[in-house]
Amino acid sequence: MDRDLTSLLNNQKLQAILAIVPLTIFILALLSYFGIFFSMFSSIDAQLGHTGNSKSFFTAFLGNLIIFIFLVFTGFFTGVISFVYFIVHAVKNPNLIKSDDRLLWIISIIFGNGIGIFVYWYYQIKKQDPRPFIDLYDEDL
Repeated sequence: MDRDLTSLLNNQKLQAILAIVPLTIFILALLSYFGIFFSMFSSIDAQLGHTGNSKSFFTAFLGNLIIFIFLVFTGFFTGVISFVYFIVHAVKNPNLIKSDDRLLWIISIIFGNGIGIFVYWYYQIKKQDPRPFIDLYDEDL
């Protein structure tokens, strides 16, 4: 069990997923939000007798609202998991201990949230050669 947590912190695929998926879901949620308004206005326009889709206002609004709510909840939960994962990663990253940049990266992750996480992943994990090996149970902070 102890080494499983360490292997999770060093898993490259998991790092990429946790850096990219919350931002992608956020963008999809924004598009869905604008889709709600587009469907509302197009259904109102169709009910007034103009050309367009003939779906009812309630059907168009509810269908897009369900998608939006699903994306918001999914984005929230993946964002929280990603946030905790990368905070722990930044605290235990041996490259940041040597260069004294740990506090700056933690602040950028906290205040930049999704974009800060993506930037941290890109510059401190993806572009590093060799990639940092995180030992969760190492005494150095």
